[in-house]
Amino acid sequence: MLKNTKLPLIIIGLLLLAPIYVSAADIKSGNNVYLPPQETIDGNLYAASNNITIDGEIKGDLIAAAQTITVNGRLDGDLIAAAQTITVNGEINGSVRLAGNSAQINGTVARNLNFIGNALNVEKNAKIGWDLMSGANSINIAGLISGNVYGKGDNIILSGNVGKNLEFIGGKNAGLSLSPESSIGGNLSYSENIKTLKKDGAQISGQIKLIKNKERETNKNYFFSLIYKILAAIIVGLIIIFPGRKIVEALYGATRKNPGASLGWGLLALLAIPALSLILIFTVIGIPLALLSILGWLLALYLGKVTSAIFIGKEVQKLLKKYKEKSLLAPLLIGVTISWLLFSIPFIGWLISLGASCLGLGSLIVYLKIRK
Repeated sequence: MLKNTKLPLIIIGLLLLAPIYVSAADIKSGNNVYLPPQETIDGNLYAASNNITIDGEIKGDLIAAAQTITVNGRLDGDLIAAAQTITVNGEINGSVRLAGNSAQINGTVARNLNFIGNALNVEKNAKIGWDLMSGANSINIAGLISGNVYGKGDNIILSGNVGKNLEFIGGKNAGLSLSPESSIGGNLSYSENIKTLKKDGAQISGQIKLIKNKERETNKNYFFSLIYKILAAIIVGLIIIFPGRKIVEALYGATRKNPGASLGWGLLALLAIPALSLILIFTVIGIPLALLSILGWLLALYLGKVTSAIFIGKEVQKLLKKYKEKSLLAPLLIGVTISWLLFSIPFIGWLISLGASCLGLGSLIVYLKIRK
């Protein structure tokens, strides 16, 4: 990688991802990943599988991607997961950050709970120590949220307890329902289009505030958007690295030897393909080919960004002496997080994003030239 980028990457990586490096990491993959009750992992666990079940104990973080994830055991660190269905029955002593179709929380989360997806259920026995922030279409809270609740979606039902404030931004036909046994220790704030249904017995200690449409574009919306982008990039990266690990390693090797050539060839492809497509548009038979070229070009640029992010993750791991040759999962998670945070920097983020696309796209061209 370019030498002048190393220091900022180290700083950002240490500040944002330091918990990942508290101790050594285990990496597990396959059709099924199972940690039995009697087994303890002293560090972090990275897992990718169809089904992941944790009945044992993890002293660090669990970072996982699967079809279904079930955590029945104990985590001393954070849970970061993406899956179709996620169930947390155990004890999480850090924060929980989830993305998926549905998530069910039955256990204890010591810090924050973040979820993006279709449906989130915080069941009656669940306890969240800090805040809940969710972008789910449907949010059902029957348990205890000691801090604040920030929600955005179509429907929220509160039958449990919120220690501080509850704020909900809803869609066009969104609904807010408070059951008789529910309580809010602070203020209740909701967007003006929401249909509220407060049943007798619901307790609100603070004020009830209406959020006007013009006030909706807040930092929370920006946060949700950024998390969506990061998780989407991780999912795309998972699709790339498991069948194509050797190719990604080869691209990384070619780019590390000559990053300038990769950037140069990537920039050339960035400019040449749209120009060629424009020429094809002026020919009747070339219009379909031009459209396909543009679609392929856009896809290549995005894949280039993800590939560059993996490169960055590998560089950071090597500098911290935590790199393991047998897996690209950790570099993917680290690199995507760092890269997409850099892409979000005002005024210059787009330029960094463009450079990453060029580097990733150019790495393929350089690799193909070497193989000739």
